[in-house]
Amino acid sequence: MSRPPPLPGPSLSSALGELARTQQRAGRSATVGLALLGVVALASPLLGYREDLQNAREEELASLSSQAQVQAEALGVHLGLLEAELRRLAEHPQLIPEDGPSGMEQVMLDNAFRHSPLFSEGVALLTASGRRVWSDPPQMPLGASPLTQRTWFRRVLEEGVSEIHLLEGTDGPLVVAVPVRHGGKVTGMLVGELRAGARPLPGVRSGGADISLLLDEQGQLLLPVQPQRFAWTAERAAIVRALADAPGPIVLNNTRMLGAAARVPLKSVNGMILAVLEDEERDIARLRRRFLGQLFFHMALLGSTLLLFTFLLRRSYRSLLAAEERLRHQETMAALGAASQLIAHEVKNALNGIQAALSLMKPAASAGEVALPALRSQIQRLGHLARSLLSFGAPRAAPARRSCELRLLAEDALQSVRLLPEAEDVPVEVTLAEGLNVHADPALLVSAIDNLVRNAVEAGAVARDTGLRPAPWVRVSLAREDNEAVLRVEDNAGGVDPDLEPRLWEPFATARAKGVGLGLPMARTAVESHGGHLTYTRLPDGSRFTLRLPLESAS
Repeated sequence: MSRPPPLPGPSLSSALGELARTQQRAGRSATVGLALLGVVALASPLLGYREDLQNAREEELASLSSQAQVQAEALGVHLGLLEAELRRLAEHPQLIPEDGPSGMEQVMLDNAFRHSPLFSEGVALLTASGRRVWSDPPQMPLGASPLTQRTWFRRVLEEGVSEIHLLEGTDGPLVVAVPVRHGGKVTGMLVGELRAGARPLPGVRSGGADISLLLDEQGQLLLPVQPQRFAWTAERAAIVRALADAPGPIVLNNTRMLGAAARVPLKSVNGMILAVLEDEERDIARLRRRFLGQLFFHMALLGSTLLLFTFLLRRSYRSLLAAEERLRHQETMAALGAASQLIAHEVKNALNGIQAALSLMKPAASAGEVALPALRSQIQRLGHLARSLLSFGAPRAAPARRSCELRLLAEDALQSVRLLPEAEDVPVEVTLAEGLNVHADPALLVSAIDNLVRNAVEAGAVARDTGLRPAPWVRVSLAREDNEAVLRVEDNAGGVDPDLEPRLWEPFATARAKGVGLGLPMARTAVESHGGHLTYTRLPDGSRFTLRLPLESAS
């Protein structure tokens, strides 16, 4: 036999040398690319961290400004309502503090303020000399120093205006004082007291801020009454008041904070400021943790990329060593593939002749009655294998479609399956609906249905022989669902091996000794070429294969 001529082109050694040089150049380019990638991967978190920090600061300042404005308005409305309630009683003509509480005054004050939730500490009626005329509760504390020495008391008497201030200097609850006039003179006042943390007083540690501050027009701190973190000074008061015009950072007791302030809209008291402050270091720490997480992620990504690149280089080197062996076997494998197709074709032709001859023979004795069906079954199995090899290896032609009734195609496939020796031990229950027409290639669909039912019958026979299922069965049903014809093939043979299930539709994937693993891939290819679907479902005791095809009217 003459030796085949060599392949044209450069020699194998020169080709391998050029491949090696190409891979070296690619390796150097990849190294430079990885270096640039590392620089970008490390610089990106730094730039992102700075941008995130600036954005977070701006968002926090906007949130604090909105929070301060809302709380200041709520506090103004609340204090205004408290003042209006006191003024309503103070303007009553029968309320005369210097005469002492009369019966009518007592009833009027008790009805208005007794156990009132508006003032958490209580309400008191005072004379111009600071004497208590009435209070609820009766033992309501009014501070240790004389009332006449307090700034808010003297201002109410001298100017006849309402006043909101601290009860006593820098201590005590918040007071709302309203003058009582009689004969054009201030003869006393109604005083309501509020604790700093009492509800429903808004603006005190609400809305998520770390610190809420309430200042009067002189810069005195009204709320909170006793700050624990810092000492209050006139300089700090000026800085906090400036936050109403320009929200920004502020340092309190060596702690950097972000703050915003708003003016309390109260007509009787001007210049009251409500400020909200939040610890900036806490937000920075959160961003810092996020930055470190991004940095570690990028470093891990870069390290994994380097490891992957090293692995690919080693793999490429090994592939280079095996390239000569692959090239040497390439022609041999191509010739083997052509020979396999030729052998399968010749075997199929020979089996067809043998099967035709056997169909003319009649058994002469009891031994022949057993031998002839066995020979026919083996010939059918070998013929099915040869057809599978030829169909899978040959180029796929376009399906020759026509109108077909799916029930007739299923009966055609079932007729060939009933000739299997395994069909005697595995009963097949058939329920086929009529009138389901599809536009399809009959040969492809018959082959697909044949593969599904044949696999189910053979699996049932194996389950019976191994003792897994003493009474195996197969059910074939055809029904209409919406605009689709649905064919289901179910069995109780235990189902597909779980290790094989992920590769169920791959060629040559099989766990049976009699199969080559081409039936299911060919069946799915045939069904999908008609616009349908073929799926597998594991049942508690077996398998279900579902074939769906669009009906002729729907397609």
